[in-house]
Amino acid sequence: MKKHILLVMALFGVLTVGSCNDDEPVVSPIPGEDEEVVIPAPEPINPVLVQTLYFDFGSVGGGTRGSQTESPDENGHYWNNIYNNDGIYAAVNSVFEDFVNSEGTSVGYKLTLNTRFSTNGGSGGGGLLTPDAELLKDFAVSTATEDYFYIESGENGNNFTISGLDKEKAYKFYAFGSRSATEKRVAYYTMSGLNSYQGELQIAGTNLGGEGVNQNIANICESGLVYPDEEGTLTFAVSRSTGAYMAINALKLEEYTDVKRPQTFTSLTITGSAVEEGEVPMHMISPTDKVSNKFEAFLSLQSGKFSFKGVTSEGVSTDIGKGHEPGVVAMNSYGISAEVTGPVYIVVDMSKKSYTITPVEEWSIVGSVTEGGWNAGTGVPLAYQGKGVWGGRVKLTGLGTASDRARFNFIMNKSWDYTMKRISDTSNEVAFSNSGYSTSDINLNHGTYNITLDLRRFAFYIDCGEEGIDPFKISVMGSSVANGQGADSNHGYAYMFGELQDERFKNQETRLPWYTSGISIGGNSTLNLLARYNDLLYDCGKYVIFGLSLGNEGIHGAADQQAIYNQFKDNMQTLISKAREDGKYPVMMNNYTRGDFEESDYRYVKQMNLLIHEWDLPSVNMLGAIDNGSGKWADGYQNGTDLYHPNTEGHREFLYAMVPSLFDAIEAGKTLPARVSGTSYTLAGKVLEFTPEETVHPFTISFKVKGATDGTIATFTNGGNTMGTLKIQEGKVVYNSPSQGKIVGGNVTDNQWHVVSLTHYYAQGRTLLYTDKSLAGELNERLTVGKFIIGDNSSTEGREYSELFFYRSAMNEEEINKLCDGSMLKSSLEIYAPLDGSKSTIENLAQSMNTVVVKSE
Repeated sequence: MKKHILLVMALFGVLTVGSCNDDEPVVSPIPGEDEEVVIPAPEPINPVLVQTLYFDFGSVGGGTRGSQTESPDENGHYWNNIYNNDGIYAAVNSVFEDFVNSEGTSVGYKLTLNTRFSTNGGSGGGGLLTPDAELLKDFAVSTATEDYFYIESGENGNNFTISGLDKEKAYKFYAFGSRSATEKRVAYYTMSGLNSYQGELQIAGTNLGGEGVNQNIANICESGLVYPDEEGTLTFAVSRSTGAYMAINALKLEEYTDVKRPQTFTSLTITGSAVEEGEVPMHMISPTDKVSNKFEAFLSLQSGKFSFKGVTSEGVSTDIGKGHEPGVVAMNSYGISAEVTGPVYIVVDMSKKSYTITPVEEWSIVGSVTEGGWNAGTGVPLAYQGKGVWGGRVKLTGLGTASDRARFNFIMNKSWDYTMKRISDTSNEVAFSNSGYSTSDINLNHGTYNITLDLRRFAFYIDCGEEGIDPFKISVMGSSVANGQGADSNHGYAYMFGELQDERFKNQETRLPWYTSGISIGGNSTLNLLARYNDLLYDCGKYVIFGLSLGNEGIHGAADQQAIYNQFKDNMQTLISKAREDGKYPVMMNNYTRGDFEESDYRYVKQMNLLIHEWDLPSVNMLGAIDNGSGKWADGYQNGTDLYHPNTEGHREFLYAMVPSLFDAIEAGKTLPARVSGTSYTLAGKVLEFTPEETVHPFTISFKVKGATDGTIATFTNGGNTMGTLKIQEGKVVYNSPSQGKIVGGNVTDNQWHVVSLTHYYAQGRTLLYTDKSLAGELNERLTVGKFIIGDNSSTEGREYSELFFYRSAMNEEEINKLCDGSMLKSSLEIYAPLDGSKSTIENLAQSMNTVVVKSE
């Protein structure tokens, strides 16, 4: 084990080996005498400090979460503040500039956030409030240490770029992180440009700073010299070694001259008699997709020697071999004897002229979806299949929870130091979680799969195995609301819908055992779903519910909201098409409210929902479930102070907007409904009846009616024995509420067709009556409807009806207008009966198993 620890330290840059100087002697190989030649060490360099910059990461100030650092501090140093600008977040693509060095002199550098960071600190956020100058020296500035940027538990490799640097100079980083917590939290800080450096810093843990002090109070991560890339940029990434949340509070950057810029290599190949395949191309480790001078390879070694062939940025081929000591390489030198055989992991850093070799004893799958859970020593092993590939057929039995969804990592040698994850926003590319890439766990629900880890391509592959596609699985793919955030135990609308289907199956209301399978991730947009689309394929279900929003797409506060709207529209169409191409049946949740939405946001949400209504797939009208009428959550349905998520009851309102028998109807072959014109049904001495499926809260009932005679045109039960009615009285449509209120609508005495629509927002406690497109009025009430009756069987007067709609959601004015104009609005549609009197039965063309029956007494 000690040997492995040494190799890991060398890999991470904590142990500096090799040379940063290209002026090493060239030793001509002498056949047969390579063991006799002594290769001298290169001459050291003596860098000279030019200037220093200080950065404070944390709160914008003005509250209790921390403050910006004022300059100069008590040491006479000037600071640069990097802070939140989107609620508690520092938004992706934010640019900070107008920097000064420690003496207050302006510099032309910029700092760009390549990913979002969360911020916290101050008295309630666990930052270091009273730093000790003896321990932290120039970092002992309370406003710098009290707050911080951090990465969430589901994030990894969040990073920013410093640009405008002098590529002929070198830079050294000093990073401080601290957050009070009993959980042991160890962060990796990775600085990369032409070369890279990775350091490790424990920022939190029980008694880390002494008895009762559970945070870092003294330690600073100090890097070696890092050179900017050809464009003059350096990238700083925060990732995790141990624990959930990783913080960066403050950073010092030193600039040095009198340095020798390393020679750059664009490719590297390992070759020789020790290489089982003779020659293997190496993979460049490059989180920024720029030349990094660092390469890796998985291969099998045998007895013999190996060396490297490199190609420089100038296109020159170079032989690279044995250096002046073990773990070091030199140009035009001898082959290196293979000290270990079998599968190995080799890393070469051409900036340091160093290499490490780690034997690969095992690759395994570890996570909440495995029987042993998050125990690196009890994972599900994968067999080595040769040529850098591990794989096998595996059975995963672990069940995710609200706080630990079903997911896994690849683990090498049963050690968290070698954790391989998916590179964020890719479908199946992988990287070590400590290598500077933005990575995430691989989401996968329980089941039996064929899983392959191909470390020549640095990719993984999952297929559904012998069981194939599950015809009763409904994958729910979306963002945090689809994942249940805001509901107790994350049991949101998707979970509730699965529970409802289970109850319906047990009660023999359906013969099919439908169930939902969550593959949603908080914060996701259409771009994220396209990038991780393979998650849907890996879930192996026949159906998919897409649950996204314009909010996550970035509509709020966007400089070009139309562009965001178009992006959402186009990308959703792409997702829907891809799902169909892969044999899935897509369903879509439409857009919903948010606590910070403004009038323009609301306008785009309603516009998008009108579009989704008419797309060629079933959809759910979420906006009509808990809209307050201005695009925000209805009172009592927001998750506390969380602007972005509904509470449990809010999720339940979403559930009520979903047609319970939708998937039964699809399986039965019912297709999407289309409007039917020119039909009618005359009711005289008989009525139409239907009862909505399961519990109904928000709803809309709409139908066409013709006939000027006064009388009842519709009734419904509410709760126990109370009744609501729609009548024509004195030539006008009148709604008589079960709660004794009344709305008087427009005149319908012209013997022409008129559309009568009654819509109810349960969450708002509002009922609205429309006659055609005109809003007649509204009442404040909450209804729980049961059976609906169309017509009046006590009357012998004939009255014509046409096109009966029943929706499980309320409708806004724009939707009512579209319905009156003849559009086929499908979101949350449970009943659509064209009402054709020439047929013996009443057809329900909506995708539900509900029926409308004719009754006479």
